[in-house]
Amino acid sequence: MSVEIRTCPPDRFVELLKTAEIGFGEDVSDELIERVRKVSDPARFVCAIDGDRFVGTGGAFTVNLSVPGGDLAAGGVTWVTVLPSHRRRGILRGMMRLMIDDCHARNEPLAMLWASEGSIYQRFGYGMATYSLSFEAESASAGYARDWPIEGSCRLLRVGEGLDLVTPVYEAARAQRSGFLSRSPDWWLNQLPVADKDSKGGEAKRLVVYETDKGPEAYAVYKTKGDWGPRGANGTVIVDEAIGSTERGTREIWRYLFNLDLTRTVKAWRLPVDHPIPLLAAEPRRLGMSLGDGLWLRIVDVKAALEGRTYGIDGHAGGRIVVDLSDEYCPWNAGRWAIEVSDGRARVAPSKSPADLALDANDLGSLFLGGFGAASLARAGRVVEHRPGGLAAADELFRGALQPWCPQEF
Repeated sequence: MSVEIRTCPPDRFVELLKTAEIGFGEDVSDELIERVRKVSDPARFVCAIDGDRFVGTGGAFTVNLSVPGGDLAAGGVTWVTVLPSHRRRGILRGMMRLMIDDCHARNEPLAMLWASEGSIYQRFGYGMATYSLSFEAESASAGYARDWPIEGSCRLLRVGEGLDLVTPVYEAARAQRSGFLSRSPDWWLNQLPVADKDSKGGEAKRLVVYETDKGPEAYAVYKTKGDWGPRGANGTVIVDEAIGSTERGTREIWRYLFNLDLTRTVKAWRLPVDHPIPLLAAEPRRLGMSLGDGLWLRIVDVKAALEGRTYGIDGHAGGRIVVDLSDEYCPWNAGRWAIEVSDGRARVAPSKSPADLALDANDLGSLFLGGFGAASLARAGRVVEHRPGGLAAADELFRGALQPWCPQEF
C-alpha cells in the first residue's frame, strides 16, 4: 500500500503528536500536548499515512528569529519523525519538501530546527548556525575569579507570576544577539513554571529574577534535585534558562545559581560559545564544559534573507562580494548573487560578474547569523575562494560583535 504525504487532518493533530513519541522514544504528556496546541497552527503540520495509520510526522511553528540588526520570519521545523518500520522510503524527504515549500509560500526567508542527527538535515540544505555550550560544574570548586561586589537582589516568584518582569529582560537580550526566537505569552508558558510540583515527582521549575534600582536585569528558570551522601548534601541545580540583559545581570544570576544551599553541582545547556561563565570562574576546568551543535538554519529565500539583516560588527559596514551559490533542494536560490552593502544594509541581485566565493546552501546557513566565518568554512573545505581577498571581505561583512545564541529548543 502506498504512503500518502499530506497536511495533517485537523481532527487528528493530537494523534500526530502521540505518534511522534514512538520516534523520539519519549512519552508525550497531555500537558505537553496542550502547550504545543497553544502555539501551533495545525495547517503547518504534515504527516505520512500508510492506510489509515500515521507513519511519519513533522511540522513548523510560526515565529520570528533575531538576526543581525533586526528580525526575520522563520519556520521552526519540529516534531519530525518516521516510524522505524518505514525508514528509508523517502518519507522524510517528502515531508520536508512540503514544509520548505510552505515556508516559501508564506514568505518566510528562513527555516530552522534543532537536529536529532545533523547528517539528516544537511541533505536538505540546513547548516549549523550556532554552537551550544553545556557544562556540569562543581559549583563550590569553580567559584568566582574576583570578589565582585554583590549589587541588587534576587527574588523568587510564585507560579503564575513574573511574565511582566522576564519579558523585557528577554527582549533586551534578544536585541543584542541573533538566534533568539520571538515569544508570545503562550510561548512563555512553555518556559515558565506552571505548577508547584513536578508531575513526575521531585521539585518543579522555579523562577528567580535579579533586580536593581534600574529594574529587572536577569532571570533564571531552574529546578533542584536533592541528594545526600556520606559527606552531606549533594544536590544538583538544573538550569533550564538563564538570561541577563546586562553584564551585571548575567554575573549575578549565575552567582545565585552557583550558591544555592545544599547543592554541589550545576548543570546547564544551550549556552552561547562566548558565554562569560568561563571567565567569571576561578577554576574554569571545574565547569566540565562541552561543545555541541545548536540551531541549524536553512535559507529559503536568498534575496529576502540577505537583505533582511545588517552587516559589520557595528552594523554599518560597506563592501561588495559576489557569491556562486549551489542549492539543489531549493533551486530558486541557485546561481550567482551580488551582495552590495552600504552603511550596513544590502542590495542583493542576480549577477554575471565573476564570483568571489563559491558555497552551497548549508554553508550559507552557517554563515548567515555570523556564528561561523567564511575563512573557517574554507579551511574545512566548505567554501571556495575564487578571488584573493574574497574570504576576508565576507568575514568583514558577516561577522558580529557577539556569537549567535538560540537559548530554546523547539
